[in-house]
Amino acid sequence: MTAIYAIVTQLAEWSIRLLGLVNPKLRSWANGHKQSWKILDELHPNGRKVVWVHVASLGEYQQAVPVLKALKDHETNPYLLVTFFSASGYEVVKNKVVADAACYLPLDTPANATRFVALVKPSIALFVKYEIWPNYLRALTRHKVKHFLIAARFYEGQRLFQYAFGRKLLDSFEALLCQDEHSLALAQKMLPSKKALLSGDTRFDQVITLAQNKQPIEAIEAFKNGRFCLVMGSSWHEEEALISQYLSEHIDDHFCVIIAPHKTSLSRIEQLKTTINEKVILWSEQETNAQCRVLVIDTIGLLNQVYQSADVAFVGGGFRSGLHNTLEPAALSIPVLIGPKYETFPEVGSLVDLGGVQALSDYNDFESALLNFIKQPELMRQMGQINGEFVRKNGGATQKLLAFIEEYLR
Repeated sequence: MTAIYAIVTQLAEWSIRLLGLVNPKLRSWANGHKQSWKILDELHPNGRKVVWVHVASLGEYQQAVPVLKALKDHETNPYLLVTFFSASGYEVVKNKVVADAACYLPLDTPANATRFVALVKPSIALFVKYEIWPNYLRALTRHKVKHFLIAARFYEGQRLFQYAFGRKLLDSFEALLCQDEHSLALAQKMLPSKKALLSGDTRFDQVITLAQNKQPIEAIEAFKNGRFCLVMGSSWHEEEALISQYLSEHIDDHFCVIIAPHKTSLSRIEQLKTTINEKVILWSEQETNAQCRVLVIDTIGLLNQVYQSADVAFVGGGFRSGLHNTLEPAALSIPVLIGPKYETFPEVGSLVDLGGVQALSDYNDFESALLNFIKQPELMRQMGQINGEFVRKNGGATQKLLAFIEEYLR
């Protein structure tokens, strides 16, 4: 299996370079990876211990942010390197990353992994959630670098861990620091002798901090202008079709909607404008006419602040299989609507059971939920309170995690 994986990753690297000649996205990704070695060659820890944190994309980076901030403030003053796999993470935060240096992680080939670890010389390495790269783990083990899987998330049916190859990869970690009890139970079942601990989910710490430092955008507030405001965050076509039908059936000047689609390409925004069968204002046009009912956020990086103006949030992805971040709006103590597919998100399941999040199956559910909120402000207040209290109750993961790895920083 190891030999097959090495061959596959090497072929993948060559294929990406070749396809990059004709595919702009792959060319951009490949060029970004070329810059990684230049960035890594120019690291200057100046005697500080290097802590390497690897994340897949933006969501995992956001989970890592509370840990990075805590490490940055730690008395040992470690040198922080963050690597990304996905462009949707790195390109968004590369100029504001909470670290001393950041770059793409070179593809997981044996040569790349060996060169990377020898060059970076990390004292410890933290992999977030389920970022598990075999050659990098082997290189770290050869160099006797302690590495940890933090905010680890396991669920039934993860194919990799049903085989000896996957279990061996997990076993290379010094410890598995799990974000929920279900993941902890599965880790203990897979590897009974491995140190597995419940550290909690650092996303709670991140959204708590964001909620405590609310800074609503004045232009968004001007657009809202006292109206009932629904914010659709990270939306896909399924959620947008629901609001389109609602707007066509309910001519209400006291209602407005802000849509922040998951993708913001020109073609995607044009598709969205076609779906919404009425006048749409784009954020990029710098016009927030309060006479219009629909504002589309056609850029990235604003969603948390946009949620701060919401009376109700509708988080996208739940009609597919990739529900987006419900904790951001929940931390703001507002009701949250989602699609029906949330089984692999235990925190969402808990909020549905508690009554702070409502899962919708179709348009009738959506229409009924909105009308109930509009007619019953107390219902909104109660659901929002449930969400806010749940998020605050689950904070503290960062300190638990830091307490565990602190001995390796000294």
